[in-house]
Amino acid sequence: MAENRTLGPKMRILAVGLVLMAASWLADAVIDSFFDQESFLDSIFAPGIHEILIRVVFLANQLGFLIYISLLFTRQHRLQAELKSLSAAEGAERRRCENILEVLGDGVSIQDAELRILYQNALHRQMMGEHLGEYCYRAYRQQETVCPGCQLVTAFNDGRVHVHEGERVEAGGRRVFEIISSPLRDSSGKIVAGIEAVRDITARKLLEERLHDQMAAMESSIDGIGILNAAAHYTYLNQAHAELYGYERPETLLGRSWRDLYDADEVARIEQAILPELFAAGRWRGEARGRRRDGSLFPQELSLSVLADGGIVCVVRDITRRHQSLAEIQQVNRDLENRTAELQSANRELEAFGYSLSHDLRSFLTKISAAAQLFEADADSALSATGNYCLETILTAIDGMDDLIEAMLVISQVSRKALHIETVNLSELAGEVVLGLRLGDPQRLVDVVVSPDLVARGDRQLLRVLLDNLLGNAWKYTGEASHPRIEFGQTEQGGQQVFLVRDNGRGFDMSEASRLFHPFQRLSNVGAIPGTGIGLATVARVVQRHGGQIWAEGSADGAVFYFTLP
Repeated sequence: MAENRTLGPKMRILAVGLVLMAASWLADAVIDSFFDQESFLDSIFAPGIHEILIRVVFLANQLGFLIYISLLFTRQHRLQAELKSLSAAEGAERRRCENILEVLGDGVSIQDAELRILYQNALHRQMMGEHLGEYCYRAYRQQETVCPGCQLVTAFNDGRVHVHEGERVEAGGRRVFEIISSPLRDSSGKIVAGIEAVRDITARKLLEERLHDQMAAMESSIDGIGILNAAAHYTYLNQAHAELYGYERPETLLGRSWRDLYDADEVARIEQAILPELFAAGRWRGEARGRRRDGSLFPQELSLSVLADGGIVCVVRDITRRHQSLAEIQQVNRDLENRTAELQSANRELEAFGYSLSHDLRSFLTKISAAAQLFEADADSALSATGNYCLETILTAIDGMDDLIEAMLVISQVSRKALHIETVNLSELAGEVVLGLRLGDPQRLVDVVVSPDLVARGDRQLLRVLLDNLLGNAWKYTGEASHPRIEFGQTEQGGQQVFLVRDNGRGFDMSEASRLFHPFQRLSNVGAIPGTGIGLATVARVVQRHGGQIWAEGSADGAVFYFTLP
């Protein structure tokens, strides 16, 4: 194609040359005919030898000149074609480079030696704004002089690549950039410009900070933390992990297998039982037996998790103290079981003794009572006043002793009776108790108020004993009130339902409240009111067996007994 394009100009130059040569021949013939008095035709077609030589030399000069001009035109045309080709290649290369720079994940800019911005790719314009033709220190830092410590200037001076980080505070927060500054050289090696690649590493920085915090937490953990690669070799251990196995520095174990930290039996157990379960479920937690550097073994709690690359995260805790504490607790439990068995045996013996004692005492009391009654019948009116007083005292003491024995039997039964838990209507039970009190003392007029539908879960027989004693106590201690009143109801305290028995009887001094529920303890204001001091102790035992609580409040206006039944 290039040869075809050069034929046209050559032919044109040749044609012009022939025309000029013909014109020169004719012109010389005209001149010769004028000066030599030859005819014009003879000068053209029959010139002399001398004239022919002159004309040939002249025509040769013209021909040489024309050839030279032709060569110049040819060279110029070739140079233009080459220039056009080079320009096209340069444009294509420039576009290719720009395309490469555009698709890079970095913002790229080029500055000349005066730090004037010559080029920015799209990402750089997006990150920093468009600043072509501006000085970089004005565009980015709004300064009138070069930034102190400018890495691009340093690259101009030493010809090396420099990497540094920079920050920008924007409305959305702090952004961190990694900037690579490098000199650009021409074909002779002279530095003519500089290129900077800017990468937004804000997310990476945040991740590094989080990783740093996590690493700090791992290093400060009291648990041993280690990471194994897929080949089961340690790639990371914290200080605690190394110390658990008796090593001063974690680096001592890096690259070593976890198998070095367990004896042969435990390695076999881990490989056969634990690892299959770990890789099937992705995690495993349990106990193992580690081996310290000195060969001693220790129990450990082991938590394992599988990583995406097949590695394993190990968290190890020394549970030697836990095992020691467990052994101590087990020993205490065994001792407690033995003591409990001994106590149960002693209680059974005590109960048997109590029944035997009660039976024997009642036998003696029966004999004493029968003898006293026979004596009273025989003596009839022959006894003096002193004798009658002594006889009445004996009979009264016998009745009191019988009541005391009965109360002791009741509290013993309350303590040993097996509980049969069911839903019990306490309002109905209270009504039955009150009816019995009225039948036993019909001459008394007592205002008794029982709230309806009071229900609890418990043993019906024991709850009947509880209400017998509480309501019986209230009935007994309101004997001196002008308008006696007894109330059985329910209230709420601290979010819990609490049952109560309230009366307007004698009440009691709160300083003596701690004695209320102890056996054989009677308060100072009971006077001649009969009692054994066992009733409230029995009530407390019933409440305790149900897992509840009981307490009382007293004043000169009466008493209130509170109890809970879970």
